[in-house]
Amino acid sequence: MFENDSIHAFQRATPKRTREPNMSNMADSTKDDFIMDTNNSSIVSKRSVEKLYYAGQPEYFRYFVNKFKRRSPLINRGYWLRMRAIEHTVQRFLEEPTTKRKVVVNLGCGYDPLPWLFLGKLPHLCDNTTFVDVDYAQLMQRKCEVIDRTEQLKVLLPELKLTDRDHGLLAHSTNYAAIGCDLRSLDLLSLVLQDHLQIEDCSVAILFVAEVSVAYMTQDASQAVLEWAARYTDVRFCLLEQHLPDGADHPFAQTMLRHFEKLRTPLHAIGTIADMRQRFIDAGWPVKKIDIKPLWDLWSDPDFLTADQRRALDKIEPFDEWEEFALFGSHYFLLVARKTDEGPPNVQSDSFTLPTADPTHVKTPMSASLNTDDEDDSNTSSEEHVTLVTAIPLSGPHFPRRFAAAFPTDSRQSKSAGLLAGLGTKERLSTADTYTTAEEVVPLIGPPLSHGLMCHTITAFGDGTDCLLVGGRMSPNAASAASWLRRAGHWSQVASLPEGIYRHAAIQVARYTRSTPECGVLIIGGKTSDSRVLADALLWTESRGWVTLQVKGQLPPARFGANITPESPYTLGRLFGGMSDDGTVLEDLWTWSLLDDGRIRFDEDRVSSTGHLPRHELSRFGAQILFSGPRYIDGLAVLIIGGINGRGMLTRDTEIMDLEASADFRIVGHRPLLIGHSLAHRLVLGGGATCFSFGTHWSQCCYLSFDDTPEQRATTPWRLAHADIPHSKLSTQRQPVSAVAVADAEPMGSAATLEIVPRIELADEAAFRSILDAGQPIILTSCDVGSCTTKWTSEYLKDGIGHDREIVVHVSPESKMDFQTKNFTYETQRFGPFLDAVSAGSKLYLRALSTTSASEAPTNLATDFPGIAPDFVLPEALSFIKDHHHSSPLRISGPVTMWLHYDVMANILCQIRGNKRLLLYPPFDVSAFDIPPGASSSSIDVFTATTATNPQLTSTHPHEVVLAPGEILYIPPLWLHTAAPTEGTSVAVNVFFKNLAKGYAAGRDVYGNRDLAAYEKGRRDIKGIVKGFEGLPGDVKKFYLERLVQEMRELSGL
Repeated sequence: MFENDSIHAFQRATPKRTREPNMSNMADSTKDDFIMDTNNSSIVSKRSVEKLYYAGQPEYFRYFVNKFKRRSPLINRGYWLRMRAIEHTVQRFLEEPTTKRKVVVNLGCGYDPLPWLFLGKLPHLCDNTTFVDVDYAQLMQRKCEVIDRTEQLKVLLPELKLTDRDHGLLAHSTNYAAIGCDLRSLDLLSLVLQDHLQIEDCSVAILFVAEVSVAYMTQDASQAVLEWAARYTDVRFCLLEQHLPDGADHPFAQTMLRHFEKLRTPLHAIGTIADMRQRFIDAGWPVKKIDIKPLWDLWSDPDFLTADQRRALDKIEPFDEWEEFALFGSHYFLLVARKTDEGPPNVQSDSFTLPTADPTHVKTPMSASLNTDDEDDSNTSSEEHVTLVTAIPLSGPHFPRRFAAAFPTDSRQSKSAGLLAGLGTKERLSTADTYTTAEEVVPLIGPPLSHGLMCHTITAFGDGTDCLLVGGRMSPNAASAASWLRRAGHWSQVASLPEGIYRHAAIQVARYTRSTPECGVLIIGGKTSDSRVLADALLWTESRGWVTLQVKGQLPPARFGANITPESPYTLGRLFGGMSDDGTVLEDLWTWSLLDDGRIRFDEDRVSSTGHLPRHELSRFGAQILFSGPRYIDGLAVLIIGGINGRGMLTRDTEIMDLEASADFRIVGHRPLLIGHSLAHRLVLGGGATCFSFGTHWSQCCYLSFDDTPEQRATTPWRLAHADIPHSKLSTQRQPVSAVAVADAEPMGSAATLEIVPRIELADEAAFRSILDAGQPIILTSCDVGSCTTKWTSEYLKDGIGHDREIVVHVSPESKMDFQTKNFTYETQRFGPFLDAVSAGSKLYLRALSTTSASEAPTNLATDFPGIAPDFVLPEALSFIKDHHHSSPLRISGPVTMWLHYDVMANILCQIRGNKRLLLYPPFDVSAFDIPPGASSSSIDVFTATTATNPQLTSTHPHEVVLAPGEILYIPPLWLHTAAPTEGTSVAVNVFFKNLAKGYAAGRDVYGNRDLAAYEKGRRDIKGIVKGFEGLPGDVKKFYLERLVQEMRELSGL
């Protein structure tokens, strides 16, 4: 199953004896390793930000990252905001006028080069300042090694000395100290800080920084850190980490929490902002000296970022992931606390003061808690005015898409709706889905788009069956100017816009000429391919096409993603919300009216609220409008649904708002993610978001029920009747699994869809031959593999194999082993202690070797482990495998993931103990995994990789298996695969067999994965061909080599 573990090199070396494991500390050590692993991903993301967003400045992250990987715009901007928040706080501290010596202590620093960012870029602020890095001793030792061998880092640390200690003070200079210490060992940390820096002296001012570090500690342990820090005399604490602004059941929160659970680094103490404030108060920090803000609020704070600074970011890379950025920023906060008797300027001046508002208007998300019981929620001020809204998921299959556009049926007799284009799980779409309540329905067809499209509008007009599609985009720098008219059920392209736009506001209007009304479509604002934000108002009519309207009076500020509503007789209405070109949500409100002279007039409504709504809750970006219920135009009310606003985050109580009436709504039950959704009738169609680096959440289409009785809210007759895609791609699950590729590779991209490997009961040998011919992985259930599934306990294996028998095992400091980088070692251990260590959670892995000649012959369970081999038998239906047997390695592993690789020989994996999760990819996905020529393994950890780090994963075809004891997985040749135990100890037997009659590489093949002879010969021939073009100009060489590639494809029939 797994690639050639080049242990023959190890065999020639002197075996390394290891100490007997300390069983009592092993479980905690394993958890700590998982926490340290989180640093590896975050530091790569920060390096991406450094290279792209800090161009022209000294670079320091680069020395702690082996290879630059460009992250997606969402990841880049999110980490930029995190970095900015920390650096801003530290700079404010360094700028405080004082005669005191300053100490900046980075708790849980990882590889973050915070000291160098200031010593190298702002040295004038660092006089009389010492920077201290604190983290696990093992991690800090590696950091000190990097510092010691990197002159660009050492030069900024005068008189740097490395100690010979394995913990405590590991390195120090006149302005820097590196401390290896678990944050749970506060006595040790206090001792080192006092001994080296006299930090308890009253002449010292201290800033503690904790960026997503104490979040991984238990609440008691992290609370102890807050209390410990509050003991000092002149001290500040800067904390940046996650929180739950609307409970743990919010889709973003669910995805985030599930992500950290998968990494085995749960956020133990996560709560609300109010919870965290109270924890600081309880720890002894002064109430009035604690300021805390979500990062999304900081983003629009002019004291934190100017409008020009925000605009400058858009020049670095195209960005159109605003809703997802706001969700990220709303789930992270920055807290700055201060405890001092002095009176110099406060760190938490206006830029860290929470906005004040009328509490009767603001339903603050600060009061949200982990309690997700809808009936117990008491955030609203007047329960009797609350209308409960049930989002009833549509039953049956669904096809995920977001940022699509709903369009009406072409027949007034049919209650149906279409959903056109948008972003799917792999790409932007050009197709349409049909939703209906009817028994039989004719599928609704969209226009013949030549490419996928998103962020477009479709506006119905006339009798409601005609509609106009306008604009949209492919990528953020490729907007469409096309317009498509559907008339009498047929689509035709009509006059184009003056330029491509997307995220514009559109509404049906009536234009009167000599008292004769003509239906049209009015659009306002939008964004162009070159990122300009528009203020223009354009009117389309069938007789005149597009006309840019002249404005009478004041012109509203340019905006995109705004909302527009009409009033009867469709010649006037309102414009509100949207985003300005500086990335902040506008909070103005305008009325618009079409004048008889062909102009449009705008008037600003300067009242602070509309009806009962405060202005900031009305003002949204990316919201949708639903006309439903009593009281408005033609008997309909106007409901504003979803999107984001500029302050805090929309909650269950604020996601749906009535524009006019003094009524509140609360979503109960199923929780859709109202981002990128479309509305038709009372249907919420599509929607979802990439939840930063945590995963992509797809909303299931649902029907909004405003009825009061549970019976009326139970079901809906609406269903997906037709999807213009192959049936095999329809999902029957609530949402696609996104553990394989969990973040966007390009703006608003998405994860690869995960297929579940099927299970069958194997009838006979002929059935297995059919499986071989099909060439697809499959799980064989109800197989009798002998008594091993009951006998092979740890004690039984020690007796059967031998407690003191020496074996060679993989030992890894990280939870994921990488064959290319060799981040593990081979060690000789005794089998008994090895098995004990695995049971206790050590990251160890055994892939058995031949006892006769490990580097010459493949292993065989029968000859290498005769004491237990009789317990394992293959069913008679697998006699083909017995007849073509190659090897049968025993595999025992702890919480460690093997590298992704392929095997040339077919094999079966027989799970004996524990469950094992595997991800498999078909051979045609091989180019997506950066496997060097002649190698068979990839460094990509597909269990945690994202399409932000590896954009090519969006086009892959992952297959998932969770293998239980007694089950057998058939892995076809060349299928890439990797495995990780889901819990405890995993024991398995892997059987390789030759399924080809010829073609295998000549000579020995110990591991069953030497590439075929034809491939090896081909590689040699290619070298000769390329060499033949030496000396020719580059364009000539490229021309002929590409012709040869084409000829190879033609000759091979590929």
